[in-house]
Amino acid sequence: MFILKKYFRDIKESKDLIWYLTISDFKSQSARTYIGFIWWILDPILYMMIFYFLVQVILQRGGEDYAVFLFVGLIPLKWTMACLVDSTTAISSKVRILQQIYVPKIVFITVRLCTNTLKFLVSSVMMFLFLLVYGVDVTTLAFYYFLIAFIQMLLLLGFMMILAHVGVFFRDIKNMMQYITRTLFYLSPVLYTLDRVPENVMPFLYVNPLTTFIVSYRNVFLYEELPMFSFMLMWLGVAIVLIYIGGKILHRFENQYAKVI
Repeated sequence: MFILKKYFRDIKESKDLIWYLTISDFKSQSARTYIGFIWWILDPILYMMIFYFLVQVILQRGGEDYAVFLFVGLIPLKWTMACLVDSTTAISSKVRILQQIYVPKIVFITVRLCTNTLKFLVSSVMMFLFLLVYGVDVTTLAFYYFLIAFIQMLLLLGFMMILAHVGVFFRDIKNMMQYITRTLFYLSPVLYTLDRVPENVMPFLYVNPLTTFIVSYRNVFLYEELPMFSFMLMWLGVAIVLIYIGGKILHRFENQYAKVI
């Protein structure tokens, strides 16, 4: 428990630095393009249109309200993919800072998480608007969105802490993670519903945490059902364990990162 307290204390004490670096990263990414942050609004919409055209128009599958079904699944998927890929260079890309002053390594990881979470929130606003325009009734169950997103964020933090450490010693992990996240896309129920999956394959899909989160988001937004609380509680436990393991690893190698990089 000491490790968990230490790293959450580091985040609390460095909140101003985290906020500054997050906003700085946010602005620098916007400045690289002509239309800036508008890309974060267009990105999920364009993704949705591409896959809608592929599945609904060309393959003649998907069914009624497939655009909404697809959009709700894509938002958390893209958040996850961005966080996992970006985390691989969270520490290794800060060589100049590491060689000059001491900064808790969890700060760099949290900045990557916060930057992508801001993009996720922008996309989520677009999702809410899309649901309203499409005529979907948003009930009080939609408030569970915040609980689902919070648990998903904790799980992402745990994975990111471990990947950030691996990224210091194994630089190819970023390239590998790009392929892993693409595989994750097809192993998640984004393009398809679970009732189309063979029963003998179903247990393997639930090994993927995105299955729980995507189904839970759709439950509260589209089907007026509760989230998958039992599975979410399990993934919350996994998240705490991963954060603990990641904290132990970062604490052990705290003074070695600057030398290795």
